[in-house]
Amino acid sequence: MLSRCLNASCGAPFHFLEEGRIFNIEHLVATAGRGEPQRFVKQYWLCGLCSQGLKVVVENGCVTTQPIHLELPAGETVEGTRVPVA
Repeated sequence: MLSRCLNASCGAPFHFLEEGRIFNIEHLVATAGRGEPQRFVKQYWLCGLCSQGLKVVVENGCVTTQPIHLELPAGETVEGTRVPVA
């Protein structure tokens, strides 16, 4: 998953570790006939632009992105925004 940005609407190609953020997500895989599920870590990447307004989340076994919500002192929230990549 390190070949492109995890954000489906971006798809920026991965070139350097210094650009964006890498997320290590642990996955469990159950195999029939084995007692314990196998654990392995898969890496996902958000480009620099997307990592400013998005976070990586796991929902119902799927890895996806969600906007970052910032807490303001007054208790209001502002949703993170993403600038389109040209």
